[in-house]
Amino acid sequence: MEQSTTVIDIDFGMSQLSGNEKLLYTLLGKFTDEYRTTDKELRALVEKGEFDEAYSLVHTLKGVTGNLGLFALHHASKPVESCVRNDKRLPDDYAVFVACLNETVAAVDALTQAPSDSQPAKAGGASDSAAAQQAKKQLLAALKASEFISQERLDAWLDTIGFDSEIHAAIVDAVDELDYEEAVELLEKN
Repeated sequence: MEQSTTVIDIDFGMSQLSGNEKLLYTLLGKFTDEYRTTDKELRALVEKGEFDEAYSLVHTLKGVTGNLGLFALHHASKPVESCVRNDKRLPDDYAVFVACLNETVAAVDALTQAPSDSQPAKAGGASDSAAAQQAKKQLLAALKASEFISQERLDAWLDTIGFDSEIHAAIVDAVDELDYEEAVELLEKN
């Protein structure tokens, strides 16, 4: 899966924080509080000619998103950062950055505001939480791209999705046998 298109990589964020899920969700909540109005702030700074402050804002955003696993926004921040610093303006494709910012904030909001343990289980035991949906999306993308998936990563995704042990085992078996089509079919059906 192309990392630069991943909106939220929960596994990466957790790895940055030694598996501390509570801290990750706290930091993601702080991220949206801090950066929800970045577009408005950035436009105002550029309009006033405060390019050092504008650069600092985008540079910090780029660093935070990289550390939290918000890779699409991290990637989209790079041309904005460069253009503000070098050309003293916003790039021509600034709307792409704004769309990515809004998508990331919405995804983080959905993830951090979703009740975690009170989610009802679907058929096959899968959870409907935002984290489960994100994990399922990432696993499907990796399978469809025929990527190597370590057992640890596969288990983390499947645990987050919350399948019952029978479905979990069937998906693990399919991946172990490199039958990614079967794994995709099981994921999409449950």
